[in-house]
Amino acid sequence: MERIEAAGVVLVRPGPSGPEVAVVHRPRREDWSLPKGKLEAGEAADVAAVRETLEETGARAVLGPRLGERTYAVDGVPKRVRYWRASVTEVLDRVGDDEVDEVRWVRRKAALRLLTYADDRDLTEAALTLPDTVPTVILRHAEATKRAAWRASGDPHADDDARRPLSDPGVRQAHDLVAALAAYGPAVVVSSDARRCRTTIEPYAAHVRADVRLEHALSEEGHEADPDATDAAVGRLLAEVPSGVWCTHRPVLPLVMRSVARHLGLRHDPLEASLDPRLKPGAAVIVHRSAEGAVVAVEHRDA
Repeated sequence: MERIEAAGVVLVRPGPSGPEVAVVHRPRREDWSLPKGKLEAGEAADVAAVRETLEETGARAVLGPRLGERTYAVDGVPKRVRYWRASVTEVLDRVGDDEVDEVRWVRRKAALRLLTYADDRDLTEAALTLPDTVPTVILRHAEATKRAAWRASGDPHADDDARRPLSDPGVRQAHDLVAALAAYGPAVVVSSDARRCRTTIEPYAAHVRADVRLEHALSEEGHEADPDATDAAVGRLLAEVPSGVWCTHRPVLPLVMRSVARHLGLRHDPLEASLDPRLKPGAAVIVHRSAEGAVVAVEHRDA
């Protein structure tokens, strides 16, 4: 039996008397719930969570830490809903419809009274214990042309691995990453100066109208020549770029993750285990930090 996949958020914004949560009324079910909805074909859960939030509330949102998932049956079919805490970047006018006819922004006690389901109340309580966060996204570049194929390609630059391009599937991955990264909203775009990293991150940079900041220390060649420079670059980026995405390479990721753990004080912390460098092409680790720089959560995002 196929499982229904869905995604949702606890959407939080600052209010005059403290944080407010968005609660939506669904006329067909006559209930009050959190914004959520089914994934479209081929859609990632985090991308769906942001899309459904906009459709149901009129709010543009960026995701913070995961809040876990809920499973239950709908007409005998299992359904899984994955949730995130989310922050608001903009609220647009929205006309009520058959799906959601009313949206209310309410404080904690009012939300707990209004929400129909105990799971939604638990998720709201969990989200309100967390601060707003900014993301540091550590990304492995998309799938590249194989080294042997590049050397045998006849390209005049085929002896320079830094010029090795993405494969055709990698180019598609790079374009899919636009919506995936936009779900978390990293503001600054940083990349190894290798072509395959730059090509991975350029579509997102164009989407957010950001320049790509090149860091040779995040390249394979820079890391091999001077690992201390790579470690120093990680420390500098963590200090200078609280909200950003860094695109780097598989051989560089172990040092990057160790450096992140050391610079953020996560050595021997349970969160350190989430800084796993074994990323597939196009996958990422997302470090959520508070405005004060404290690490709130670390999560892995599959490609």
